[in-house]
Amino acid sequence: MSPRNSGKEPILNDRQVKILYCIVKEYITYGKPVSSRQVLHRSNISCSSATIRNDMRKLEFLGYIFQPHTSAGRIPTDKGLRFYFNSIQKLASDYEDSSASISLRQAAFVADVEKILKVTAKALSKVTMAYAVIEKPKQEKLLVKHIAISPISQNYFGVTLVTDLGVTMNSTVYIGHNFTHYEDLQRRLNDAIRGKMIGEIKKGLKELKLLNDHWYNEEIEEMLYILQNIFESEEENRYVKYGLEYIVSSTALNWQDIVGLIKHTEDQGKLNNLISKFSHYDEKVIIGKELGIEELKNFSLFISGYQKFNERLGTIAVLGPKILPYEKIYTYLKYMSNRLSEVFSKR
Repeated sequence: MSPRNSGKEPILNDRQVKILYCIVKEYITYGKPVSSRQVLHRSNISCSSATIRNDMRKLEFLGYIFQPHTSAGRIPTDKGLRFYFNSIQKLASDYEDSSASISLRQAAFVADVEKILKVTAKALSKVTMAYAVIEKPKQEKLLVKHIAISPISQNYFGVTLVTDLGVTMNSTVYIGHNFTHYEDLQRRLNDAIRGKMIGEIKKGLKELKLLNDHWYNEEIEEMLYILQNIFESEEENRYVKYGLEYIVSSTALNWQDIVGLIKHTEDQGKLNNLISKFSHYDEKVIIGKELGIEELKNFSLFISGYQKFNERLGTIAVLGPKILPYEKIYTYLKYMSNRLSEVFSKR
């Protein structure tokens, strides 16, 4: 709510800012409405309780806090949380938590990228007590190093594609023919696609110039089609997620909130929409209704990116109740995204 006939938002004085900070921090810590008496006792503001009550009424009028019922204290609104976060963001410093950094350093020596991302998501979720989501490196930006085709049984073949970042794509395919030319196909595929971006290759493996080879037939065409589908199947598993138990056990959320979160994170399309909506930001915090999704109005989303040198590879995010320790989560997210960027830039 804004004052009438006012073209600009009134500027809060130092005392009002301190009162707002105190209300936000007390509510984040204890999860209960904050009274003027609590503000007076918990802050270092030198004024009367009447002055604090007057300032709290002004903060409520301006939409930074609200009173859930007449006899209760005040609770920060999304606007109040946004003001608080924007202020602490300027003061945030990049610091390291030993438990998180040890896990990530150990993972950095592992060649399997998915393992690195799983360890990172788990560590980030544990230190923030929230839901961590990490997007795998975008396929289109990966270079192919090698593709291997191995027979499993008469009609089943294992296909493994390895990229420059150590990302592997695996699939088991069924061929309904007596497929005997897999070694020739493997050699020719490697000659054709090694060192190329997957984005180029995804346009169609069937377009590879194999038509003049004497052994080319419908069996080869079918195999090429199945190899093309490997990329599509990998797209269906784009994210590494961890920490749903922290959301379920949160006292700040009800079951409708939890169902809404599950709906928008377990459905691949909805999760893509949620992450991609804000993934163009290097760093961003979206609070409550700013998400634009009614079912997630009681959540906040922290977004950052990780990269190889100056090229963004994917997004790392933390999703939790909108009443949470913003400075802690913000600094941990920055730390983890910076460490992931270091890991991938060394590959």
